Amino acid sequence: MSKLPQDLITEILSRVPVKPLIRFKCVCKTWISLISNPEFAKLQLKRAKENNNVSNHYRLLLATWPPQSLDYEAYCNDDISNALRKLSYHAIAKDPNDNYDVRILGSCDGLVYLCNEYHDSMFLWNPTIGDYKELPKPNGAFHGMYLYGIGYNVNNDDYEVLFASRYNSNNSEETIVELYTLKTRTWRQIEDIDLAPKSHVASISWNGAIYWLVTKESGLNKAYVLVSFDMTEEKFKEILTLPDSFYSDDISAVSLGTSGNSLCVFFEKSGSFFEALILDVNNVEAPWSRLFCFPHDTFGGYGNSALCITNNGEILMDSDGYQIFLYNPKERVFKYFRLGKDTDSESGLYAESLISPNI
Repeated sequence: MSKLPQDLITEILSRVPVKPLIRFKCVCKTWISLISNPEFAKLQLKRAKENNNVSNHYRLLLATWPPQSLDYEAYCNDDISNALRKLSYHAIAKDPNDNYDVRILGSCDGLVYLCNEYHDSMFLWNPTIGDYKELPKPNGAFHGMYLYGIGYNVNNDDYEVLFASRYNSNNSEETIVELYTLKTRTWRQIEDIDLAPKSHVASISWNGAIYWLVTKESGLNKAYVLVSFDMTEEKFKEILTLPDSFYSDDISAVSLGTSGNSLCVFFEKSGSFFEALILDVNNVEAPWSRLFCFPHDTFGGYGNSALCITNNGEILMDSDGYQIFLYNPKERVFKYFRLGKDTDSESGLYAESLISPNI
């Protein structure tokens, strides 16, 4: 390898998954320097995204104690021994009672946005490489937090954190939406917030924007609306409204997820069926198409939220934070994960990457 040009070595290593790259740091000082370089981290992430098997570099973070990381693709392939990995939080994740209870607020390119249970501290964490960064307190109040997310601004080549609260530090009733950028290390207020979602919902970072699936009322009518925050324009947008059939007393659960490189909406109709739609936000005439549909009684319960579709077509499910499982709709086979005693916890997808929050 020493006889190869450095550019070729860089190109070869950029196509290697993150886990072996971390081990490769032991090879020599030159490789330590290369693999630790932020520009190499960007290149490696770009190569991973270009891979058609993009979901191979995603894992599921479980906010248990201790926290755990699940390689659900490995579990699909019966590689049980390598599927589950125990992690550890940094001390900044502690709350005032010395607990490590955290909430998962979003993720982007391997950076996970977290806050502790008491909402008095927020931080970014890359579970793959272990790097942490505590964020300064925003102007808005933690106890009034109702909207959050993290995304990548391609124009600035920067990661940005979104935080919104309905009460500021002086307890006056006011909606404040703020954006924190890693490079400037400061919060600044966003003014154009007329289309900002008003409800507390989970976010997904996808294709240069942060997305939420929210309910919107117009008189006596209600609907599910896909809303985004465009990272480059720094504006909220209403992307599309789901069919009227989505909002009815029969729909017991609706969630936003992913399938490969596509956004999906998963919904559960009580006592009837579980269905998934793929969204095409750029197709005005036909913005969604059915991905699958199968009988509801398959699960034998309620409160099941789909997170994503695996490479082999299995569905990764979270049952109200108490149970994580895979379901194969073709074979009607379940695979349950043994997560230990503390299973009443949040979960969230994140990509394996070398991106550090300490840029």
